Amino acid sequence: MAKRNKPEDAWLLDAEVQYKIEEVKSRWEVSLVFIDTKDPNHVLIRKIGDYRSERLAEIYAKNMQKNAAKDIRGTQKVNKDDYHFNNN
Repeated sequence: MAKRNKPEDAWLLDAEVQYKIEEVKSRWEVSLVFIDTKDPNHVLIRKIGDYRSERLAEIYAKNMQKNAAKDIRGTQKVNKDDYHFNNN
């Protein structure tokens, strides 16, 4: 039996959790995006479901985001300045 808690996945405990909703084949697909707060270039995206309406997808996504986050208040945030964007 494989170990359930891998040491390389420990960063997920402190990750910021966002959601992504996109239309795929006339269904609304919901994915959770886990962003490492210490290294914002370390990202994990997991599809969690698809729904017939955008509103249902949004409700489910917000619920899953709160359940997946370590801190449901949403205080785990990535510093947006860590991403080096060139606006030119």
